Amino acid sequence: RIHHYRGLNDDEEIASYRIKYLPPYSPFLNPIENVFSVWKNKVIRGGARTEPQLRILIYEKFNEITGEHCSSFYRKMLGYLQKAEVGQMILE
Repeated sequence: RIHHYRGLNDDEEIASYRIKYLPPYSPFLNPIENVFSVWKNKVIRGGARTEPQLRILIYEKFNEITGEHCSSFYRKMLGYLQKAEVGQMILE
């Protein structure tokens, strides 16, 4: 797994940073997971009955996800990081 590559610290530019790994399953720290969740729910609520309808919904509903949604997901992730930084348990 590249993100756990031990030789990563050998890189001089990277060596000055402290690397912290995410827990194995932490979708709440990945805003894209929120995007996928909202998108999936929008598509499901669209009620497609055929594959062509589904394809149209997939495209249309993705375009309904706004920058405001993404900003909200990012702020939520930052809140979790702030809690983790002071040792609070994250229950999600």
